[in-house]
Amino acid sequence: MKTFGKVTIADIAKKTGFSIKTVSRVINNSPNVKEETRKKILKAIEESGYSVNLLAKALKKGKTQTVIVFMDKHGGEYWSSWHNMMIREIISGFRRENYKIIVSPSSGKGVLDDETDGFLFLKSGLADGAVIFDVMREDIRIKYLRENKIPFVIVGKDLDHDDTNYVDLDNYMVGYMGGEYLIKKGKKRIVFMLGSKDFNVNRERSKGFEDVCRKYGIEYEVIFELKDPEEVYRKVQEKLKEPIDAFFISGDERAMGAYKAIYEAGLKIPEDVAILSIDNLPFSEYLHPPLTTIDQRVKEFAGITVRILLDAMRQQNPKVKRVIIPPRLIERGSV
Repeated sequence: MKTFGKVTIADIAKKTGFSIKTVSRVINNSPNVKEETRKKILKAIEESGYSVNLLAKALKKGKTQTVIVFMDKHGGEYWSSWHNMMIREIISGFRRENYKIIVSPSSGKGVLDDETDGFLFLKSGLADGAVIFDVMREDIRIKYLRENKIPFVIVGKDLDHDDTNYVDLDNYMVGYMGGEYLIKKGKKRIVFMLGSKDFNVNRERSKGFEDVCRKYGIEYEVIFELKDPEEVYRKVQEKLKEPIDAFFISGDERAMGAYKAIYEAGLKIPEDVAILSIDNLPFSEYLHPPLTTIDQRVKEFAGITVRILLDAMRQQNPKVKRVIIPPRLIERGSV
């Protein structure tokens, strides 16, 4: 039976017959506890209605063991499957180090000033550090974190400062590699479709693509602000009225819109129109034909992100760390 008075850690120790130190280890998820002991203590905790006062614990230790992950709201559509995969890997990495994760919507253009915004946790000292996705020029989140000396790592590239930590795919090379691959496959009229031009990642991919097309003298077009498969579907329908022979699409999910438009037009992939994408999401090999795509190497990407932030939070004077991950082309059947 659960009790409704204030239950202390000493009460749990007395109830189970174990020391306060052992109970504390179980509460803090220490690996140095026998499994049988852990089960008995957890059962007693559940029966007693004991809960850890996280704020008091944080004030005592000076650490909260909490990290905020900030992601742009993407116009209310929130996040892609790539974002979800990255978050899953990041959560797993921090959990192995006994950190809690809070995922918060945010924007580089302005901090949300309400209780849904994770910046309130940072301002109140209720988080130890932050991971920032979807960065842009003059990102207000980076400005705040730098000014307040809060440890953070950027998923993406910071083009405004030289003293910030970041991990990024070589997005210039993504654009260049993808364009060159299509050109060497004989494609002469290529359309590159991306999301918001506000994000550094899309501008870098575009630059790489445009540079390689100019180098080879290929006719090309870059279209920004296509946020989902439906918008790509409608734009591809429109562009198929022209003699396009390849679509390069930033995001495997968006590429599904292109598949639908091409098939509805009575055309074949890749015989009539080729499709190259970016992400290498798990479903991409099950499309028909399987999607040729550029791998973002999610596990490696997320693992490096976690390690850099852990070092920044734990070390007295951590060095600035900037890691660029090389992209990898996964050839399948759509080009």
